[in-house]
Amino acid sequence: MKNNHIKSYLVNQRDEYKRDFQALSNKEEIFEGVYADLEAFDFDSYKIKLEAEIRLNLKKSWTNPKAGILKEEELYAILFEYDHFFDRDVEAYAYGIGEWKDYEVQTEEFDMGWDYDFTTDFYSTDGLTLNFFDPLEKLDEPNLPDRYKETEIHDLDGFSELISLYKLSGMIAIHEVLVKMDLADEFEALNYKNNFMFIIDEHDSGEVYPLLIKEKN
Repeated sequence: MKNNHIKSYLVNQRDEYKRDFQALSNKEEIFEGVYADLEAFDFDSYKIKLEAEIRLNLKKSWTNPKAGILKEEELYAILFEYDHFFDRDVEAYAYGIGEWKDYEVQTEEFDMGWDYDFTTDFYSTDGLTLNFFDPLEKLDEPNLPDRYKETEIHDLDGFSELISLYKLSGMIAIHEVLVKMDLADEFEALNYKNNFMFIIDEHDSGEVYPLLIKEKN
């Protein structure tokens, strides 16, 4: 039920931003084009590649003693963190969280605070490719058409809704892959605590989203 709530929350948030974006009557042409790119993105193919990537990183990096993983260290969560995303082939790096004061399971966006710490060598390692962000490179300042060079593009109507649509659409796809893999018991090699979470955030954004909650089998 917890993972069902995560999915419902992400979908409802995405649909709300989509309605808000579509309702704007004065959207910039460049925003319309980037929105069309998102609508055309092949999430089915993305999920197939993502599943293979997670399976590889689980074995190569997240559970591998040769990569410095200590089997005795239990995980509260694995955090995927990305930074500048107005680019191609953005990656969210993976961090294992082994200490977390006042840990609570979350099913919606939350503030994780600072009372946590990472495990010994599970830090900034292979994570997730977020290439659904690729079309956003058009909105990176060096790539903007000349008419936007003197404009704070993030202040224009539709920008924040469009960015949220990209983030949420991607998170829904990642969530679906994680759920599929968890149902197949593919994360049992992790030394995880009960109610372990996969979570994701943009660096220093304060926006942390749960992607999967895993109970002990």
